[in-house]
Amino acid sequence: MRRLGLAAVAALVLAAPALPGEAAPLAYVSNEWAGTVTLLDTASDKVVGSFPAGGRPRGIQVSPDGRRVYVAVSDPSPIARSAVDAIVAFDPKARRVVARYEAGTDPEAFAVSRDGKKLYISNEDAGTASITRVDRGQVTASLAVGIEPEGVAISPDGRWVYVTAETSSTVSVIDTRTSQVVASFLVDLRPRAVAFSPDGKRAYVTSEIGGTIAVVDVNGHRVIDTLPLPRSKPVGVVVSPDGRRIYVANGHGNTVSVVDTAKKKVLATIPVGKRPWGIAITPDGHKVYTANGLSGDVSVIDTAKNRVTATLKTGAGAWGIAIRR
Repeated sequence: MRRLGLAAVAALVLAAPALPGEAAPLAYVSNEWAGTVTLLDTASDKVVGSFPAGGRPRGIQVSPDGRRVYVAVSDPSPIARSAVDAIVAFDPKARRVVARYEAGTDPEAFAVSRDGKKLYISNEDAGTASITRVDRGQVTASLAVGIEPEGVAISPDGRWVYVTAETSSTVSVIDTRTSQVVASFLVDLRPRAVAFSPDGKRAYVTSEIGGTIAVVDVNGHRVIDTLPLPRSKPVGVVVSPDGRRIYVANGHGNTVSVVDTAKKKVLATIPVGKRPWGIAITPDGHKVYTANGLSGDVSVIDTAKNRVTATLKTGAGAWGIAIRR
């Protein structure tokens, strides 16, 4: 079910070293209601700039080489396809928009292929996943997936793309070699986002209404365990660089859950801003950032202490957050 004006699923996070000349990687925050993207310095935890994205920016990712920041932009009044619908490419060094790419109708979340040549995009209104070739600037495939597709994530080896579907409570599996949907499996009610473990053996799918995380065997594309998150509404999810922790943004719960992947239990529940959706982690795993839609800010979590150390004002409807891997 659509929630106009509220972010629906966390943007999948990419984390990595700084661009040349930067002391630390920048974090990029899409502000759905403000129509902007905010830049944060992860060393000082300060806002260092912003740029207009136009329309309704939600999903946000960084290219593998760090030369582009991609933002999914759709019409503020969705349903019909609009000229506003696109993936906007932003040059983080020049700090300006340099290109727009076809993205199908109402693009929401997406993933960038490991070679940076393709974008895999969820089209919520159409019930499809679009594949856009960056070199051509156009959609080259449109695949039927579940009802109201939401989150998109790509496996570490680049082989699989998982697309969640909120209404059908399914995850569709795209084989990137053939650009075809090759499997689909059920998870708990209203799946939102997916994150893969660093070794690619497991995927973790959040289900907002179910209040759970599905643990998926990637080799067989099947759920092997379901972890309950009491008193939570899980949406965005990210895995620590060592694979030992899962951090889950609980939208309506206004918290982040910290889960031990080996013990399969919640270690901490951290209060953050209002309606956290997007979530990201720094390359060293020392900080986690949440984009908080209703409070229009970002919470910075110290992962050693499991507490918020800073709150940064970004823009109305803070939705997604990305850091280069």
